[in-house]
Amino acid sequence: MTKFNTMKQTIKTMIIVFCFLFSLFGQGGENYKAFNRLLKQTDIESFYTVNELRALFENPLLEESGEILERFKRKPEKNKTYEEYRNIFLKEERIKGGVAFCLENKETLKKIAKDFEIDPLIIVAIIGIETNYGTRFAEHSVFVSLYTQASRLPQRRAWATKEMFEFLVYCKKEEIDPFSVEGSYAGAFGFGQFVPSSFNKLSIDYNQNGKKEPYGWEDVLGSVAHYLRENGYPPNYHNFSFKSKAWHAIRTYNRSDHYANTVIEFRNELAKQVFLSI
Repeated sequence: MTKFNTMKQTIKTMIIVFCFLFSLFGQGGENYKAFNRLLKQTDIESFYTVNELRALFENPLLEESGEILERFKRKPEKNKTYEEYRNIFLKEERIKGGVAFCLENKETLKKIAKDFEIDPLIIVAIIGIETNYGTRFAEHSVFVSLYTQASRLPQRRAWATKEMFEFLVYCKKEEIDPFSVEGSYAGAFGFGQFVPSSFNKLSIDYNQNGKKEPYGWEDVLGSVAHYLRENGYPPNYHNFSFKSKAWHAIRTYNRSDHYANTVIEFRNELAKQVFLSI
């Protein structure tokens, strides 16, 4: 009788587990669809076995985020006037933080200015806007963010699938648990807020210690400079007017006129106080 009850309980447990997995990973489930797109549209199997991928996509941590979807509905660069947008970032406290950051990283910024022939205050302005100098960079799981976009935002599905591939490749190479990396609601991570494809292709090991570090200031600042140069920022260029070459390079960081204009205005505020220091 005891053996029968044990078998009965085992069967019951198996049914519960099967039902759970079917609801999570069934042919009509979003996990299955995202998993299938990744297999069909990318070269992910060169880096992961199918069983490894299944384990990731069956993980209960991988679920759509309503908070992330809500953030996309109210993107400030699209739903605010320029004045409203720039006021989010151009605050006295953040500008003072930028002055302090310049002084703390003076030698690195001077070296970057020389190596990349780029205005270092543009880099500081970007870092100030993106993560408030590394104090605000981890709000959501990057994996969950990209999965949510691929599942629920058709206009971003192809992009998010590609970025999910790039992110998983990064995690595999660095031996990082994909669920451990946190970043922005859009899937960017690190102090420089690179999306995975930009990090894989354009971040650099600036301090030459053998590793590209998304949370190490030398690599982050050097990577932002490298990113801008690779996206059209001319050497020794100081024309920051609307739709100048520098403006267009900056705009690639966030595909927004408001963003590019705010970075340049931020840079000009910093220049009033720290130009001679650098």
